[in-house]
Amino acid sequence: MDPQAADRAHSLIDGFRATQCVRAVAELRIPDLVSNGPRSAADLAAETGVLEDPLRRVMRTLVSLGVFEETEDGRFGPTAVSECLTDRPGTLRGWAVMLPRESYVAWAELMHTLETGEPAYEKVFGEPRFATLSKDPEGAARFNMAMQRWTEQVAEAVVDAYDFSSVQSVIDVGGGTGALLAAILGANPHLRGAVFDLPAGLEGTDAYLRSAGVRERCEIEAGSFFESVPAGFDRYILKSIIHDWSDDRSVEILSTCRAAMGDDARLLLVEMLLPGTVTETSKDRRAHFMDVHMMVMLGGRERNEEQFSALFDASGLKLTRTIDAGDLSVIEAAPVA
Repeated sequence: MDPQAADRAHSLIDGFRATQCVRAVAELRIPDLVSNGPRSAADLAAETGVLEDPLRRVMRTLVSLGVFEETEDGRFGPTAVSECLTDRPGTLRGWAVMLPRESYVAWAELMHTLETGEPAYEKVFGEPRFATLSKDPEGAARFNMAMQRWTEQVAEAVVDAYDFSSVQSVIDVGGGTGALLAAILGANPHLRGAVFDLPAGLEGTDAYLRSAGVRERCEIEAGSFFESVPAGFDRYILKSIIHDWSDDRSVEILSTCRAAMGDDARLLLVEMLLPGTVTETSKDRRAHFMDVHMMVMLGGRERNEEQFSALFDASGLKLTRTIDAGDLSVIEAAPVA
């Protein structure tokens, strides 16, 4: 075997081990504890309530993966990677804590999805994922935090990509804590907005909008986008919503939004766009991992521009343009009379 190829194959096979090591230190907030300088395993164990020897072994494994550094005297210090796992706005900690739990177990049944086309999650847990989250406050909190942190990562790129200067109102449909809307309102002082989501998704919305200094310009409304969406807004934004759902369910969501939109309103999907040809780049890798993740967890999918256009056509909308926003794209649609 080619040594380099074999090493890469080993890394792929060992990925599940790395995932759980990263999850453990992220849950314990060890990246935060070492952020200001190296600390010993004994010190970290005492502060986090775990055992020193097992923690040292996990930390040294993560040193081999570049997550931490080890000093000559055996203490553990930060790296650029560990800083990405700290409990701060815009980091990856939310994903590191959420994914290795129910997602990790569901992915073990990937073969079920390949054989049946059905979400592996439902085989493992006996019900759709959002049904589980509606009954699991801790799981919903992990999910909301992961979505919030991810949105904080991409919000600036979305705000820079799309010009909101000519509109007066924006509603974030399925917006959770309102991280995207907060960034949009913060950059556009003339705007007013609203966050619309299920009650479970709105648990931390008021506090988040207040911390962002935009609460006085933002309404919070509870409901289901399968039933109705508030009318009267200039822009209807759905970030990372449509990829959760099958084509038929996506058309239901888009049709509900269309029914609430005036003739001059626009709908904005903030989603990944699948490339025509896959390349070995981080952007393509993230898009295709997310595509399979949606398949395994929810029965959804990532889509290309042609597929989004078809969804719009079936929903009384017409694709008008796509705008690159880093890993994501802003996909704009207008009502069809």
